[in-house]
Amino acid sequence: MSDNDRSKGDLVSYLIRDEMGDCMPIDIWYDGNVWVFRPFGKIDTGHAVDLDAALTEGIGQGMRLIVIDMTDSPYIASSGLRALLKAAKAVKPDNGRISVCGLNDVVHEVLQVSGLLRIFPVYPTAKEAVAAMKNIEK
Repeated sequence: MSDNDRSKGDLVSYLIRDEMGDCMPIDIWYDGNVWVFRPFGKIDTGHAVDLDAALTEGIGQGMRLIVIDMTDSPYIASSGLRALLKAAKAVKPDNGRISVCGLNDVVHEVLQVSGLLRIFPVYPTAKEAVAAMKNIEK
């Protein structure tokens, strides 16, 4: 997503480092009350904990409308799916929502086979996902 697509939000870079020095960069930005998390790289078993930690921290700070932009994530393992489900469960009591966007064919198929497409709304782009999430607030 280009900076032009971020009409009102500020970009916050979030980087988690584990004990081994390995890290998954995750851009986090917001537009109004909608937060977008954009992980970079495969969300495999080793990096799913990074996404989980970022989402858990954000939700703990009060984020309840969240878009997961998968544009730069070519793969998601079951541990990554678990992180998404955990986040969805955490925001639900506060009428929060999580949606996903930017899915490639592989990630789309994983979400479809796992049944998660019934849980998470899917949008082509972060811009469309943010607009849809803003309509929830109205």
